[in-house]
Amino acid sequence: MRTLASLLFSLFLTASLFTASFFTASLFSAGVNEPPTEKTPSDGFAVSHDETIYGKALTVRKIEGSLNTTDLALHGDRLFAIGNGHLTVYDVSDPKNPRETATLFGLGESRQVVWYKKHLYLTSRMGGLYVIDVSQPDLPRLRSHYDTMELATGICCGVDSATGRDVVFVSQRQFGTEFIDISDPSHPTHIGYVVSGEAQSVDFQNGILYAGDWGVKKLTVIDARNLQHAEIIGQASLTGLGDGVFVRGNYAFLSTGPSDRKLSPVSGYGLEVFSIENPREPKRVARLDFPPQAKLKFPDSWVVSVDDHGMAYATSSYSGFFCVDVKDPTRPKCVAHAVLPVLEMTGDPDPVMEVLPGEGVLYVAGAQGGLYVAEAPEIAHPIPRERKAPTLEDPPLPNVDPLAEVRKDFAVLPTGGQALAAAPWKDGLVWVAAGTDGFLLVDVSGVWKGGQPVIKKVFPIPTFAYDIKISGNRAYTAEGAAGVGIYDLKPNGEFRPLGRFVQDHPVRQVVLADPKKWLAAKCGNARVVFLDISDPFCPKRAFVYNNFGILYGRDLVETPTQSKILLCVAQINGLLWFDFSGEVPELKKVSFPDRKVSFTNSACFHDGKIFFFANGGFRLVNECEEREIEDVPLTKIPGLPHAGKAVSDGQKIVYTDRCRGEILTLDVSDLQNPKITRSWKLHAHPELPVFVNGKMVIPCGHGGLLIEK
Repeated sequence: MRTLASLLFSLFLTASLFTASFFTASLFSAGVNEPPTEKTPSDGFAVSHDETIYGKALTVRKIEGSLNTTDLALHGDRLFAIGNGHLTVYDVSDPKNPRETATLFGLGESRQVVWYKKHLYLTSRMGGLYVIDVSQPDLPRLRSHYDTMELATGICCGVDSATGRDVVFVSQRQFGTEFIDISDPSHPTHIGYVVSGEAQSVDFQNGILYAGDWGVKKLTVIDARNLQHAEIIGQASLTGLGDGVFVRGNYAFLSTGPSDRKLSPVSGYGLEVFSIENPREPKRVARLDFPPQAKLKFPDSWVVSVDDHGMAYATSSYSGFFCVDVKDPTRPKCVAHAVLPVLEMTGDPDPVMEVLPGEGVLYVAGAQGGLYVAEAPEIAHPIPRERKAPTLEDPPLPNVDPLAEVRKDFAVLPTGGQALAAAPWKDGLVWVAAGTDGFLLVDVSGVWKGGQPVIKKVFPIPTFAYDIKISGNRAYTAEGAAGVGIYDLKPNGEFRPLGRFVQDHPVRQVVLADPKKWLAAKCGNARVVFLDISDPFCPKRAFVYNNFGILYGRDLVETPTQSKILLCVAQINGLLWFDFSGEVPELKKVSFPDRKVSFTNSACFHDGKIFFFANGGFRLVNECEEREIEDVPLTKIPGLPHAGKAVSDGQKIVYTDRCRGEILTLDVSDLQNPKITRSWKLHAHPELPVFVNGKMVIPCGHGGLLIEK
């Protein structure tokens, strides 16, 4: 949570991103009022559909001056539109003619938004959760900013039936769905979370959470009556990738994406209906196919909502949106549709991110072009806030201790924010990057004398503390939107600011490739930046690499001090070998390209070798590996999770799975017979440990800091 001064500072630091977003959105605004059939898309997307199958083709009209839009919320006569970093408020007292009344910038990579009790709750992927006070809707103000566990994507709000507190549910893909107490919107507080397959969107009704799980193609039903102990109680398979989910009555409606991303054209888009009369056994009762797309192309998300007149409103990205009669949920039928206009700059239709009904009109979010309106007087009715839905009659699940299994072997230091990274300093002192808490100086030495860890000093920052590295009397930090900080570290633990590097993407990881010259920073979802830090007062960008896929977690690998190569395990692109031996760093080699490396993989240097972990084992790879991945032998480790990050203390390898909450120590001294020597399971997110006096010190997200006894 942030103070008002801190929030203003954060907005200032990120201004460049949102200025760029505004410029991009403005470029997309030109030439989008023509009928969809007047231009041919560059990627072969359809610009119209068969009206005998998909219903009447509606005419859409662009709201001039609107910015790129990813989601919409409607309350009374105000429409709220979000896009890349912005919120725009429209007066829709004349529903056909939205009139802009206010704009708020500085909101990160905006994805979904929901109105709840005079506030907007907005997910921002890597930017976390933004809470915006709209009690005076034409004077929106940022109320608070919350650091979510991972990529904040889907969102819904509701009341915790057990306590009566207001809760926002934020889906975060592989990390599941986080439950956040918003009883005080100025101070959102972590309650708990539940992991499903890959939660993209969520809906919460009567103590039950419904998740559209993306990659695993599932509808997942979760007993969330006890938010400190939620549990999956039912699942059903989807034809295509899961996303939008909406519950009304005894039915769950899901909007799906492609069934096979490798095929062209891509099919699987559609609306699926499940009976949830027994939430533990969801049963599909209908499916309606939407047109296949020429190819899979971002944005790759799809949503759905249903009014109380029996009309469903579903999006299908480049194929537009569809109005579906679901009065009989077992026999859905398209009654209307629209494809958004072709954009001059892309040659493709503007992809639809949301379609939201007003009274007699449809408001449509164009991911690149902005806000559109379609008149639909016989079709469109606003979505009521109150809905009927199934309940569970048996008692809620009991409370459990999420750290029960580790307490015997570890001391636990609770932190208010997420403990995300640690750096040993001296004499049993460790610096911890602790999210909203800033940087904590912790004395862990007392643990080995039968005592407890003690926080000796707190260095607060206006944004979030994500990472820290120490070299001599210098501290190098990753501070999200505040970029990279360089500090002179005084003997008493005081930080004296020296230099800072800020750019248009938040920084979440830093690695000292060469403490005297080069620092590598992971910025945003997919960027690696090398900084020349030879002048600590003026760090300079020297080299930038943009990855095609998302960089999750700590993908930059700590490098031995004598090496002049930095390794990055980059999803989709491969193992990236950066050479910083010359005047300017460069990408020297890419090993295992073409989607052979996943975010579940990792690497570490151990005993003079490079271990690449994947598929439940490891491959020994060479620096700048030339072989194909199929030619590098895979050595399985029985019991090793398929996802995790690895680090070595010189004697053993420690492997942590943040998603599933596992810590393992590995003995690889016999390369033919590697084995797990110790393991712990916990309901928290263990990061990579650092080592102090041969003991592990593990940042563990909302689980705090673990210190091995």
